[in-house]
Amino acid sequence: MKRDFQQRLAKLESQASARLSHLLLLAIAYYLGNPTEVDYPVEAFAHALGYPSTDEFKQALEKERSEVEARSDSAYEKLLAKFGVSQKYEWPAVIDALEHMEAGLSDEYKDHLKRG
Repeated sequence: MKRDFQQRLAKLESQASARLSHLLLLAIAYYLGNPTEVDYPVEAFAHALGYPSTDEFKQALEKERSEVEARSDSAYEKLLAKFGVSQKYEWPAVIDALEHMEAGLSDEYKDHLKRG
C-alpha cells in the first residue's frame, strides 16, 4: 500500500512539474515574445529568447543546447521580474506571480495550456 501511494505521488509530482514547465514556456512566449495573431507560441518563445525564427531556434537546440538553456534561464528571470518577484523570493510570492501570469494569458494561450 505504501508503494502504491508513493507511485501515485510520483505521478502527481511529474504532472505538476510538466504543467509548470508548460506554463513557464507559454508565459515567456506571451509576455516576452511579443506574440501576434500569426505567431504560434513556439515562435513567440523563440523571439523571447532572441532567435529571429523558429528555424534558428531549432538549429540552436541541436547545436548549442547550453546557449538555449542560458537564454531560457535569463528569460525566466525577466519574466519573474516583470511580475515583481525573483527566484530569491519566498515560494508563496512566486506562486502568486505564477497565478497572475496564467490569469493574464490570452484565451488562445490558455487553451494551449489546457491541452498541454
